[in-house]
Amino acid sequence: MQSKWLIKNIKYDYKGLSSTIGLPEEICRCLINRCPGSLEEIRDYLEPDLKRLHDPALLKDMDVAIEMLLFAIEEEKQIRLVGDFDIDGSMSIFVALSALRKAGAHVDYEIPDRIKDGYGINKEIVQQAKDDGVDLIITFDNGISAMEAVAYAREIGLQIIVTDHHDVPYILEEGERKEVLPPADAVVNPKREECVYPYKMLCGAAVAYKLVSRLYHELGIPEEELLEYIPFVAIATVGDIVDLTGENRIIVKHGLEMLKDIKNEGLLALAEASKVDIRNISTYIIGFVLGPCFNAAGRLSTARMTVDLLFAEGEKAKSLARELYELNQTRRAMTDEGMILAEEEIRTHKREEDQVIVVKLQDVHESLAGIIAGRVKERYYRPTIVLTKTENGLKGSARSIEEYNIFEGLNHSRDFLTRFGGHPMAAGLTLDEDKLDSFREDLKHKANLRKEDLVPKVTIDARLNPAVITEKFVESLERLEPFGKANPKPIFAEKNLLIQQVYLMGKDKDHMKLVFNVDGIYVEGVYFYGVRHILDYFREVHHREAGDLSQELKNMKCDILYYPDINTYNGTSKIQLKITDFRIA
Repeated sequence: MQSKWLIKNIKYDYKGLSSTIGLPEEICRCLINRCPGSLEEIRDYLEPDLKRLHDPALLKDMDVAIEMLLFAIEEEKQIRLVGDFDIDGSMSIFVALSALRKAGAHVDYEIPDRIKDGYGINKEIVQQAKDDGVDLIITFDNGISAMEAVAYAREIGLQIIVTDHHDVPYILEEGERKEVLPPADAVVNPKREECVYPYKMLCGAAVAYKLVSRLYHELGIPEEELLEYIPFVAIATVGDIVDLTGENRIIVKHGLEMLKDIKNEGLLALAEASKVDIRNISTYIIGFVLGPCFNAAGRLSTARMTVDLLFAEGEKAKSLARELYELNQTRRAMTDEGMILAEEEIRTHKREEDQVIVVKLQDVHESLAGIIAGRVKERYYRPTIVLTKTENGLKGSARSIEEYNIFEGLNHSRDFLTRFGGHPMAAGLTLDEDKLDSFREDLKHKANLRKEDLVPKVTIDARLNPAVITEKFVESLERLEPFGKANPKPIFAEKNLLIQQVYLMGKDKDHMKLVFNVDGIYVEGVYFYGVRHILDYFREVHHREAGDLSQELKNMKCDILYYPDINTYNGTSKIQLKITDFRIA
C-alpha cells in the first residue's frame, strides 16, 4: 500500500536554535518535531538525567502500598508477586523480587500460564496463594482489570496491592466516564484520574521500580543500590513499546549505557546465543533480537524461564539462553505459517476493506495472535483482531493504527466480550464463539473511520540534500537517540535524485544498493527488501510489470525518504543513506 508523505513544519526560529545549541538546522527541525518546548526542556531532552526522575511518592496509593510492605517485612509475612507473561511482566518480577529480597522480605512469585491461566491474576492464582500461606499479593503489569480476582482475594482474607500501567477500565454514566478500579488495598497506576504523578506513560517494570525505590528510601537503603535495576527497566520499556519520552527516555538512555557493562550472566548468555555484541546494544537489538526471545518464553513455554535466566549463572545461564533462543526460532517459523493462514482467511472472506479486520484462525497457537495481528495491521493498515479457539471460547489480541483507539473500540463493544484490557494501540480479549459475528458487525458499525484514516502516513522531518551530509552531521543526529515509539528515528526526504547505478544484493536479490549522482557527487543508498516494494510500485502506479531493476532504474530520477548513516568497510568510512521509501519522480 502506497503511503502518504507529509512534511512536518512547526514554525520556529531554527537558525537561532542552531546557533544556541550548536546543531545543524535540519537536526533542530527533528528536535522540535519531538520536543517542542522551552530551551530548558530542549536541553533536558538532549541531556537526559536520572536526577530528573519524578518522586515515587506522587503516585496515588504509594503511601498505602509502602506502609503495607514495611509491615509485611517487619512481621515476616509471606509476600507473593504476580506478574504478566511478557517481557514487561518478567522484568517487573525480576526487579521487584531482587529488591524485596535485599530488603529482607519473605517473597516468591507467580506468573500465569498463557494457555492454562490466561492474562493476569485470577481466582485460581489467588486461591493457591491462600493455600500456600501467603499474606500479601502484589501484582505487576496486570491487575487493573481483574475485578473478580481482586475481590476474591479480599474476601478470603488476603491483602492485595495492584501495580499496573494499563488503561483503567471505565463505564459511561450519562455520557461521563467513570473509572472502575479493582477493590484492592492499594492501586498504584499513573493512569488513574486521581493520580497527580506527572508522567503517565511508564511501563509495568517502571512502576515496579518506583515501588521499590520508595521502599528503599523508607528503609534507608542507599539510592545507588537502585541503579542496578535501571537496565532491566530499560529493556521492559523498549520491549513493551511505550513512549520513549520524558522519564522513559531518561531510563532507556541510561539503561542502554549500563547494559554495555552489564554483569548479569543470564543476559550476557542470551546476547551470546543471539550473536549480539552487548557493547553495541540499541533499542533495535532489544526490540527485534533479545526482546522476542524473552517473549517467546511466555508464548511457547513459561515466562518463568526469563526470570530464571536473569538469576542464573554459569552453565545454567548458557543452557537457558540457548533454550530461549531456540524457542524464538520456533516461534518465528510458526508465526510465518500463521500469517499465511491469516492472508487466506482475509482473501477468502473479502475482509481487506473492513474498517476493523477481525480474523478467526483455527489452527494457530493462541500465543501468536498478537504478532500476527500486528503483521496484518501493517499489511492492510487497518485495526486488526486475531482470534484463536480455546476450550473456553475465543481468545485473541488486537493491534491498531494511530487513528483508532482499540481499547476504546473494545469498550464500546464490551457487551459481546467476556473480558478485555489493554492500550489504545494493543489489547487482549476473550468472547464466546457464538457472539463473533455480532461482535464483528458492532465494531464495524461503531468504528467511524474515514477513508483517509486508512491510508498509512509517513511524517518527514526535513528535506535534506544527501551531498551535504558529513560524518559530523550523522554523529550529531545520535544525540536524539534512543529512538522508539513517540521518539522515532528522523526521516529526511530528497526529490529528483538521478540514479547512476543499481545493484541487487542478498541471497534472494531482494535488497538494493543505489548510487545517486547529486550534482556530480556520488552518494550510495541501501534499500533493504526494496525490490518487492519497487516492483509493486510499478504495478500499482505505472500499471506495468518492471523488467530487470538494475537496468530499468538506471538514469531514472526518484524521490526518496531516508536516514543517513556511516558505513565502515576495511577501515574506510563513508556516508550511506538507509532508504525507507522510494518513488519514481
